[in-house]
Amino acid sequence: MDVVSFSHYLSYSVILTSLFVKVPQILSVLNARSTKGLSLSSVLLEEIGYSILLTYNFALGYPLASYFEYTVLVLQDFILIIAILHFDGLLKIQTLPAFLLYFLVYTGIALRWFPDFVLTTVIGLVTPLSFSSKFAQIKLLYTSKNPGQVSLATWAIVAYGATARVVTSCVLTGDPGVILNFCVAASMNVFISCMIVYYRQQAKAKKE
Repeated sequence: MDVVSFSHYLSYSVILTSLFVKVPQILSVLNARSTKGLSLSSVLLEEIGYSILLTYNFALGYPLASYFEYTVLVLQDFILIIAILHFDGLLKIQTLPAFLLYFLVYTGIALRWFPDFVLTTVIGLVTPLSFSSKFAQIKLLYTSKNPGQVSLATWAIVAYGATARVVTSCVLTGDPGVILNFCVAASMNVFISCMIVYYRQQAKAKKE
């Protein structure tokens, strides 16, 4: 099997896992009717980053296999944001303009309504956004030392997806901005997964 074929298989595995990657997290929040342990700012920043990657790849005509999972991740994060806002009592009519602005901006990026330098600028924002998103969740976990409703399954799957995308992006697009983002995301996703395991073991030990 050559490298390109292997990259395509990796891409398909990432796309397949993306179909349900956020489902454990969404179900955890809905079942508990609580957002304990979850950082709203982390999910919002992640949604912005995912939206940029989706619309940027679409605008530049990159192979669909190299980014298709973002169509699902954007939708799932959007549902998670609505759930968090609802259970935190923040889902109000005043938030509607923010959602409308979101759809307008990312439609403009996808359809290249803006000059090309805008595309270069926004993809440069993805790595700091990804870092900030993960850091917000790491900070909350470290401060509370309680993962609460944070789903280990979700973070483990996201960690796999980002790691796989480091390989596929190197082979299929070679875009340095996208590759750097995946390297940062993969390392931080793994770290968060380890934190969840550690704090759950600590909590279990205290109960015993």
